[in-house]
Amino acid sequence: MRTGRRSTSRLIWLVLIGLAVLYVGNIALGYWQASRLNLTPLKPSAFTVLGFPSQEMEERRWRIIITHEVPKVVQQLRETGGFARPDFYPDDPTREAPEDFKRVPVEEVVKVCPVILTEAHIEKVWVETREAETLRAQPRFSVVHLRLTNEGRARLWHYARQRVARFRALGERPRDERLLVLIGDQFWASPIIRSEVASSWWLASRFTFLQSSDVQIQPIFDESIAEEIAKGFVEAKRKAVAQASPAEASK
Repeated sequence: MRTGRRSTSRLIWLVLIGLAVLYVGNIALGYWQASRLNLTPLKPSAFTVLGFPSQEMEERRWRIIITHEVPKVVQQLRETGGFARPDFYPDDPTREAPEDFKRVPVEEVVKVCPVILTEAHIEKVWVETREAETLRAQPRFSVVHLRLTNEGRARLWHYARQRVARFRALGERPRDERLLVLIGDQFWASPIIRSEVASSWWLASRFTFLQSSDVQIQPIFDESIAEEIAKGFVEAKRKAVAQASPAEASK
C-alpha cells in the first residue's frame, strides 16, 4: 500500500516538475526569440503608436500639451522655464501665454517621431473601469489595455531600452519618455513609458500565462476618449483586413 502511494507521489512530482520546466522553457524561448528579432522601421498606419524621444524633442523645442485629456504637440517659441513634463492646463492664466507656443501639425510630428507600433502589432484593445483611490470629482476612471503580439512586445522593449535605460551624463536631469497614440490624424493619448518596460524581466514576463495586458493607458476620466481609442483600433484592424483581402485574391 505504501509503495503504491510513494509511486503516485513520485509521479505527481515528476509531472509538476515537467510542467515547470516547460513553463520556464516557454518563457526563455519567447524572450530569446523576441530579443533577437530583426526589427525594420515602420510606416504610420490607421492606428499608430509613436515614440516622443525627449532629448531630440527638447532640441526641437517641441513639447506635449494636454487639454481635456487629449494631447497635442507644440513648439516652444521662447524659453519660459521647465520643459521636461507636459502641461495639463495650458489655459491657466498663471502659466505661459498661448503666444509662446505654436502647434506642430500632425503630419510633421509623424515625419519626425519614430513609429513604435501599429495595429498589426496589437492583438487586442479593451477598456476597464476602475474606482478612483483619491477623492475626485469623478469617482471612476478608465484604463485602456493593449495586448501586443510578440513582435509588438519586442519593438516596445527595444525602444524602451534605447530611450529609458540609456546612459545619462552626470548631472543630466531625468526626462519622461512618452508615447503618442495616433488614430487617423488625431492624437488621443500620451502615456509615459515606465522604467520596468526597459528591463529584461518585463520582456520575459510577457510570455507567462498570467500576463494579459502589455500596455495600460491610465487614468482616463473621460470615458468617451477611452472608447474612441478602442473603437479606433477595431476600425484600423477592419481596414487592414479589407485591404489585405484583394491583395491575397490577386495572387
